[in-house]
Amino acid sequence: MENKDNIWDVIVRYLDNTMTGNDSDQLETWLNHSNENRRILHSVDQIWKASSEKSQENFLKELNLEKDWDRMSERIDLSDSGSRRSRIQKFRRLRKRQQIISNLLKVAALILVAFTSVFLTLQYAPVNEPQVYEPVFKEIFTKAGERANVDLGDGTKVFLNADSKLTVPDTFSPSQRVVQLSGQAFFDVTPDKNRPFYIETNNAVVEVVGTAFDVKSYDDDEKIRVVVQEGTVELKKDKYTGEKLIINQGYLGSLNRDAGEMSIEMVDDVSDYTGWKEGRLIFKNTPFEEVLAHIKRWYDVDVNLELSNDSLMEKEFTADLKTRSVADVFDVISMSMNIEYDINETKDTITVRNK
Repeated sequence: MENKDNIWDVIVRYLDNTMTGNDSDQLETWLNHSNENRRILHSVDQIWKASSEKSQENFLKELNLEKDWDRMSERIDLSDSGSRRSRIQKFRRLRKRQQIISNLLKVAALILVAFTSVFLTLQYAPVNEPQVYEPVFKEIFTKAGERANVDLGDGTKVFLNADSKLTVPDTFSPSQRVVQLSGQAFFDVTPDKNRPFYIETNNAVVEVVGTAFDVKSYDDDEKIRVVVQEGTVELKKDKYTGEKLIINQGYLGSLNRDAGEMSIEMVDDVSDYTGWKEGRLIFKNTPFEEVLAHIKRWYDVDVNLELSNDSLMEKEFTADLKTRSVADVFDVISMSMNIEYDINETKDTITVRNK
C-alpha cells in the first residue's frame, strides 16, 4: 500500500467498528499487498480483543476526557453568557485536542504492537532454508562392441557409441541441463531457451540450446571433436572461460587437449562422422594408429603389433565399410596398408605384421 501513514488510522477504525467504505478498500488493498500485513493485523486484532473492555476503558479513563469536560462545565459562570460561550469554545478546543491525542496514542500503541509482532516473527519463526537442487546422477556405460540409445526425459535423444560413458542426473535442474560424456555420442537435443544444454567432457564443454550433433572425446584421443548436423553449438575449454568456438551446421570444430588450440573446418559430408550410428565404419585419411583403436572398440578385440617398421602407424587409411565381421574389415585393410594379420581361435585377438 503506498500511503502507509494512513493505514493505522484505518486499523483503529476497523478495531472500533467505525470503518467507512473507503476504509474497507484501503484495508483490503493493504492486506493483499503481503502475507506479512495479514499477520500484523491478526496480531493487533488478537491483542485488542484480549484487552478490549477493561484495558480500553481504563485507558480512556486515564485520560479523563468526559470527567474533565463535566468538571470544567460545572465551573463555568452561567450568568455571563459571552464569557460562557468563549470558555465553552476554549474547552471544546481543549477537548478536541485531547481526543486527537487519545487517537494518536492508540495508533502509536498499535504500531508498537505491530512492529513487536514482526520482530518476534522474524526472530523466532522457523527459518525456511532455500531449497538446494542436489541431483542424483546415474551412469550409462557401453562396453567395447556395444552401442546404446538413451532418452534423457526432456525429449533429448542420445545414441552412445562403443566403450563410452554418459553421466546424467535423474532430473535436470530448472535452470540448466548438464551431462558428462567420456567417449562418443550423437545428441539430438530438444530446444529449451530457459535451460541450455551442456556436455562436459575431457578438457572441454559443449553448450547448445537445441540441435543435433556428434561429440567424440575418448581418453586416448588427441583432440575433442564436434560435428554439427543441425543448428549451432559452442565449444569451450571450460564452462566459465570467455574463449569459445561457434560451430554451425556442416562444420567440424576441434580442441587440442594438450595445446588448448581450437580449430574449425567445413566438412563435405556430415554422415562421414555420424555414419557409425547406422553400423558404418568410416575412415577418412585416418592414421592407422587411430584406425586400430577404433576397431578395438568396435569389435571388442585386442590387437598385437609385430611390426618391423613403425612408420606404418602414421600411414593414413580411407574406407567406408558397412557392418562386417572383423576378418572382412582386416581383409580390406591388409590390401590397402600392405600388411598381414592373424586372428586367434576365439576371435578376440588380432596380430598385425608387415609383409
